[in-house]
Amino acid sequence: MTHLLLQLDGKLPNVALMRIAAHHRALGEDVELRRAGNLRSLEPHLWDKHDKVYASLIFERTRPLAERLLLARPGAIVGGTGWEVSSSLEAHGISTTEQDYSIYPRFRSSIGFLQRGCRLRCPFCVVPRKEGRVRPEQAAHSLWRGDPWPRELVLLDNDFFGNPQWRDRIAEMRDGGFKVNFNQGINARFLDDETAEAVASVDYWDWRMNRRAVHTAWDNRKDEKRLMRGLELLVSHGVKPRHITVMMLIGYWPKETHEDREHRRATLRAFGALPYPMPFVRTQELVGFQRWVIGGYDNGIPWEEWRAARYQPRGLSRRSSQESLFGGSS
Repeated sequence: MTHLLLQLDGKLPNVALMRIAAHHRALGEDVELRRAGNLRSLEPHLWDKHDKVYASLIFERTRPLAERLLLARPGAIVGGTGWEVSSSLEAHGISTTEQDYSIYPRFRSSIGFLQRGCRLRCPFCVVPRKEGRVRPEQAAHSLWRGDPWPRELVLLDNDFFGNPQWRDRIAEMRDGGFKVNFNQGINARFLDDETAEAVASVDYWDWRMNRRAVHTAWDNRKDEKRLMRGLELLVSHGVKPRHITVMMLIGYWPKETHEDREHRRATLRAFGALPYPMPFVRTQELVGFQRWVIGGYDNGIPWEEWRAARYQPRGLSRRSSQESLFGGSS
């Protein structure tokens, strides 16, 4: 038997698909992974003769792909937070926690969770509904897949410091010489001296392991004082401002204005951190604002000019030079 696994979105390896692959390979069955991020790439795969088809999606904007798949293959098993928050592998008889890395042969790091759940109940976030209360998952050495693979961990934890065992996990990562990517971010609003020092004590990187990076978020302008205090604590313990990427939720709160977004962007730039706008709804203006900031165009092109140019750099010139979001590595 051969089963088709479709990754409909996301750049990282999909842990759910890795578990599905491990389940079927343990039964002596074959699996094939394909990335299908748009209708053009999906279409050639719909009529293949596979015994089962699984598809996973993270983002709701990917739903049309999953719906097109189900029209062609009504028996396909579709899941992920982009499809249904309550979806689970266990509902389909897949209970293994083993992850088959062979379906991502170019990925060399180890990926997964040290904890699940979250202490908070942010209205725009599905984690509390999907994962429930905070609970430990495994140790750092259990997540690492061992030699000859590099000591690189991509952590999908949504609330790392909510884990009552976080001190043990930090010690394992530090003493074990692991490069660590806190992929879902650290909640800077809740940092204190101990937790900020803990972040600074580990070898933190982005998920590709080629740029020093700590991620956090600024979802609400009202959190400014708490957020900036957390960023200052990180810097006081040795994290360089340019290593800090701050995800900015935009387009979610009622009556949000461009001035609100601009205040957060300018505050983070002045601090030396890297703002990364994340549109809750993908309007032309919000996506244009995202492109303006991520590309570093905001450092030399005024917003009014950028907007008048339909959010494109063609024909515009920077008044000053500044590296883009991914420009530095040290």
